[in-house]
Amino acid sequence: MMMVTAEKTPGGAAGFWGLAAFWLAGLLPFWIGTLLAGVAGFPISRAVGILGTLAVSALILAGTAGRDAFPAETHYPSLGLPPETAGKLAYAALGLAGLLGLLLQVVWRTGDLTLPLGGLGVLGGYFSFAPPLHWHRRGLGEAVGGLCFGALPVAAGFYLQCGHLVTEVLVYGLTLTFGAFNVFLVHGFPYPGEEAAPRHGLAARVRPAAGGLIFTLANILTIGGMVFCLLFPANPLPFRWTLWLLLGLAVVNQELVKRKAYLQEARVRLLGHLTLALQVGMGVVFLIMAGARL
Repeated sequence: MMMVTAEKTPGGAAGFWGLAAFWLAGLLPFWIGTLLAGVAGFPISRAVGILGTLAVSALILAGTAGRDAFPAETHYPSLGLPPETAGKLAYAALGLAGLLGLLLQVVWRTGDLTLPLGGLGVLGGYFSFAPPLHWHRRGLGEAVGGLCFGALPVAAGFYLQCGHLVTEVLVYGLTLTFGAFNVFLVHGFPYPGEEAAPRHGLAARVRPAAGGLIFTLANILTIGGMVFCLLFPANPLPFRWTLWLLLGLAVVNQELVKRKAYLQEARVRLLGHLTLALQVGMGVVFLIMAGARL
């Protein structure tokens, strides 16, 4: 029986850009939340924004290193570190994130939910692969990852600036959550010819056609979120044409799934690149839109 092993990030530019794209996909929602606080009329603290960015980066690093420390059958970009080294790096990153969280809550007085929000990031990031939670092996990694790359960082970015939350956080946060869900789903698809180990990711637990259906449902919700931003903006939004481009990319992704891209390794890889591009693209466009409203 052939088992799917943790895929190491290729060396050189390909590996760097894969990791950079995931890192950017995690940071953009936080920056969006930060700017939305300014849009809502609250003053934006540059120091809080910088410390929060460092904390989110540390949590992303902890999650990535945790995946190397506890190898899983996925095709996510990897640091390519030995498990022991990756485990130490993950603990160091968690420690840094905790220290930054304490500074934000105690020194900068960002609110009582500062550490709990960071704790949710730890639960959803590092413990996606690390015991005892193993979200990925429970088939919940895609949903948890979606929240950690969507609604959670948007809410955190907003809350750290003002100590409050507003419903507009959900407009951007949920759209990014559904998009991120598909990013993690596609990167968990077993390549054709590989037999997935039991108790692993959602895409590996179901038949390829069922995985395609799940992708379709999340993609429809992602498209719906972007259409909502087009039709019901809080204020007239610039760069509206960029949303149409992203909608077109989402349709291309859907067409690939319709043509059963999950049955060919090359197309699975292509779909992985395109879903990640859509996620980063949405983050960039939402960030520009929020910034233009300041």
